Formats: sequence, C-alpha cells, structure tokens
Amino acid sequence: MSRVVRLLVVLLIVAPAPAMAQSSGTRAAMVDTVIGVQDYFADDGAWETQLIVDSFMSAELAPRLQASFRPLLWRKSDGATMSFIDHLSLRYEFRKGANWRIEGGKFPSPIGLGMTENRASVNDGLLWCHRPYYGYLPAVGVGSPAHAIVSANYPVGVLVNASGDRWDARAAVVDRAPTDIWFQEDVPRRTNAIVGAGISPRQGLRLGVAAAWGRSGDAQSSEPYRLLNVEGEYAFAYTKISGEWTRDVFETTAGEVASSGWTLQAKQTLTPRVFVHTRFSTVSSPEAIAYAGSSDRRFWTADSTVGYMVSSEITLRAGHAALRGWGGPEVDHQIGVSLIWSRRWW
Repeated sequence: MSRVVRLLVVLLIVAPAPAMAQSSGTRAAMVDTVIGVQDYFADDGAWETQLIVDSFMSAELAPRLQASFRPLLWRKSDGATMSFIDHLSLRYEFRKGANWRIEGGKFPSPIGLGMTENRASVNDGLLWCHRPYYGYLPAVGVGSPAHAIVSANYPVGVLVNASGDRWDARAAVVDRAPTDIWFQEDVPRRTNAIVGAGISPRQGLRLGVAAAWGRSGDAQSSEPYRLLNVEGEYAFAYTKISGEWTRDVFETTAGEVASSGWTLQAKQTLTPRVFVHTRFSTVSSPEAIAYAGSSDRRFWTADSTVGYMVSSEITLRAGHAALRGWGGPEVDHQIGVSLIWSRRWW
C-alpha cells in the first residue's frame, strides 16, 4: 500500500468524527474506534507486543441504504506494520414477510463463529481473534497449496440475509474461499458459494449450520473443496457458552483429504466489572502427508483470561495460553496482558 493511502487510512482512523460530520450531513451515521495494546511473554523469553487501531464507520445514504467502511492499522508481534481495509460495502435493508438485508462489496466472510468475534472489543479472550482463523494447515498433499481450516477472510461479493423471530438464513457468492489463508496477497478471484441457516428455539440459545464450496489455494494453484460448519451458543444468567465444529474436504491429486477442528469457549461474569473466559481449540489433519518427520497432525491451544472493566470504554485483561504447534511435542506456555479502549463517537 502506498504512503498516501496509508496516511489517508490513519487520518480516517484517528479523526473519524469530524470527517463523518462533514460528509453525512443530517443523515444517520455511526462511528466507533477500538484501540488495543497486547503483550505476550513466551517460553523463548521474548515479549511480543501488538497494537491495533480499528475503526468502523457507517452512514445512511438513503432510506434503508447504508455504506460501511472499516480501516485498520495493525502492528504485529514481529514488528511489521500493516494497514488495510477490512470492510467496504453498501447494504440495503427492507421487510417483506421477513427481515431482509442485501450487502455488496467487501465484508467479513459469512461463515464461522470466530468471524463474529474478530474484533478486540467483542472478543472476550486475551487474544483478539480465534487462533485457528489466523493459522494454516500443513500441506494436505504433495504439491498442494496452503489452506486454513477456516479463515478470517474479508472477500468481495454479494450477501443476502433473511431472519424471522426464531430463524435466520444467508447465502453469498464471494471471490475468496473461507479456507484461503487470510494474509495471502494477489490471490486470483475464484467463485465460491456460502449458505447457512440457524434457529433460536428459546431466548439465549441458537444453533446454526453453514456450508461452502468452490476452489481454495494461492496464485500458483488451487484445489476444489467442501466445508461444513456447525455452531451453537447458549447464554443464561451470567454465563455464556459457545462453540463450533468445522470439517473441510480437499480434492488433491492423490484423492480427497479431510481436515477438521473444533472450538469450545465459556465466559462467566463474576461482578459488573470482572469476568473470566476460557477457550480451547484443536485442529487435526491426520490423513495428510507427514510433517517435519512426524505423523502427529494435531494443533491445539487453550487460552484462559481474567478481564476487568476499568470503565465503560476501557478493559484490562490478563491471561495464560498453552499452545502446541503442528508436528511438535513441546507445549509453549505464554502469559500476557492487554488493554482495550473502545469509544462510539457518533
């Protein structure tokens, strides 16, 4: 990204309110900014510091028609700085027998529990994301491109949502597979389809299922795939439990290879200011070729967090993570702290 574009993104992030006030006039508008600082101390003795500045802006252009824009500035733990736009879309809402929403442009991949929590202010863990969404599967076959079990992608496409009192459904056609590695650049556009539906039999309980298919890969090669995702959430009193299971089938030159993974997490609110959260995720790819001389093809991570709401805008978190990577017997223990500031300007 050029320096001019980077500067424009930064200016839009740190000073959103005046810009929106000038451009939106008397129409409805919303601007919020989330800034997070995170430090992790790993077994290797290094502190890994991250900084993220994340803004979301929307404005009503006409009755029921909204434009949304989400620029981010991210300093990763390796010291590299990235600036990009996650969300840039037009959305039209109406009611005809049900609540309908049609969105076109760039938007979050509409599959996976982790995408609904892919922001520092709404993710209850110390980390700002679900780890599997930013990781990768080892090679699923000789000459196969890299894939993810499910990825934090923001594709370009068209999404249709419908909902009633106790049900919801969605369908989308997008240009990136939800199994594409999120940080790959210059990936050719490929047609992928996503469908999903959910039911809410009682207040606080939702069960959902989604599927995706198309081609996944990189700029050099791609493979047909099928993805199935099942998720659930149950909230009662001061407790919230949620989880998901995902299974991918890739069509490689040696035949079909299946990978699967699941996440289970829980949050308990102890007082109006204090909460605890834990998340366990595991991904396995046992049918694939051996990796690093090992036939053990399982990744897992367990994260535990204690959070304290300093104010309505500031949250302090501390936690521990145990992580075992692909093909390695060692478990990496990490401790960390994070500070999240979130404000709605408009």
